[in-house]
Amino acid sequence: MKSKKLLAMGFAFVLAVTSLVGCGGNAESSAEETKELSMEDVLSQDPTGEKIVVATNNAANGRDVWLLGQAEAAGFNIEIVQLGGGDVTARVISEVNNPTTNVVWGPSEDQFNSMIEAGALVKFTPEWAEEVAEVSTENGYSWPYEIQPKLLVCNPDVYTEETAPKSYKDLWENEEFHGKYAVPTSFDGNTNRAIIGGILGQYLDEEGDLGVSDEGWDAIKAYFENGYKTPKGEDDFGNMASGKVPVTFTFASGLKGKCESFGVDPIIVYTEEGEPTNTNQIGVVANKNQEVVEESMRFANWLGSADVIGSYAKENGNMVANKAAEDQMAPVIKEVKENYKAQDVDWAYINSMMDEWVAKIQLEIY
Repeated sequence: MKSKKLLAMGFAFVLAVTSLVGCGGNAESSAEETKELSMEDVLSQDPTGEKIVVATNNAANGRDVWLLGQAEAAGFNIEIVQLGGGDVTARVISEVNNPTTNVVWGPSEDQFNSMIEAGALVKFTPEWAEEVAEVSTENGYSWPYEIQPKLLVCNPDVYTEETAPKSYKDLWENEEFHGKYAVPTSFDGNTNRAIIGGILGQYLDEEGDLGVSDEGWDAIKAYFENGYKTPKGEDDFGNMASGKVPVTFTFASGLKGKCESFGVDPIIVYTEEGEPTNTNQIGVVANKNQEVVEESMRFANWLGSADVIGSYAKENGNMVANKAAEDQMAPVIKEVKENYKAQDVDWAYINSMMDEWVAKIQLEIY
C-alpha cells in the first residue's frame, strides 16, 4: 500500500537543519550545521513547552478555548492566530523568509499546495498517516484531519424528501424554488467558492470564456438572479430554519452546531451531481529554529491523532478523515458520511481559476 510506504519513509526520514529551514533557499548556508534526527525520535519525545503559534481558521465558536485547554493539558504551549483559510495561506506564504507562525491547521488541500509550492512548509509524516490514507493526497507535507462536503439543506416543514430539490440546477431551472434559496454574498470563504466551483465545474470548456462554456455562465447568472442574497443582520441558516428562505447551504463541520442553535433537523439533500468536497489539513511551517520545528511536529502529530481529533469531532461536529476516530463523530455527521458523494470535477483546475471566475461574477453578474 502506498500509504505504508510513505509512513515508512516518514519514520526513516532524517531531519536536518538544512531541510527544516526550507525558507527562501537558505539551506545551503546552513549545511555545516546539519544535525540528524529521525522522525520517530522527534515524535516519541514529550512536549518541551517551546511556544508554538498555530494559524487556523478553526478558532470560532469556542473551538479556540477547547484547543487551548486540551493542548495545555497535554503539555503544549500554544498561541492561536485566528484567520480565514485564504488569509492563513497568504500570511504563511508572505512570511516564507521570516515566519511568525509554526503550525497551520484548517486550510484546504489546494491552499496547502500553494504553501508547499512557496517552500513555506517542511516535510512531516505523522504516526496516524496510514489512518487517513484513504483521503490523503500524500504530498509529504500536509495531512488531512477533516473531510468537508458542502451540503444543501432544506426546511422540513416546507419540503419533504420528494419535493426538495435534487440538484443545484433545480434551484434556478424550476420556478418553484426561485427566491427560496440562499446564494453566496461574499467570495472569500472556502465554502462559498466551492459552491461556485461546483456549478461552473460542470461546464468546463477549453474554448469558453475563462475555461467555461456559455451555458455555464448562463447557469451561474441564473443561479444568482433567482436566489436570495442574505443581507447583513440575517442568517441564512436561521432563515432556512424559520422557513423565510427554506433552502440554503452549509459546510459539514458547521451542521451540528447550527442545527442545535436554531432548533431544526433539516432535510439534507444528497445532490445528483454530488457535493463539493475538500479535505482540511494540518502542516508544519519551515523555521530556522530546529527545536521549534520539532515541537511543531509533535503538536501536529498530537492534534491529528485519533483520540484528540475524535474528541474534537464529538464536541464540534466534524467529519474526521482519521478512520480510527469515526466512532466519535456526531450522529448527524455519521449519517452524512454514509450518504454523501464527493462531486467528481476537476477541482485542481477549478481552484486555479477561481479568482478570475469570482472577478467576472462580481463585475458582470452579482
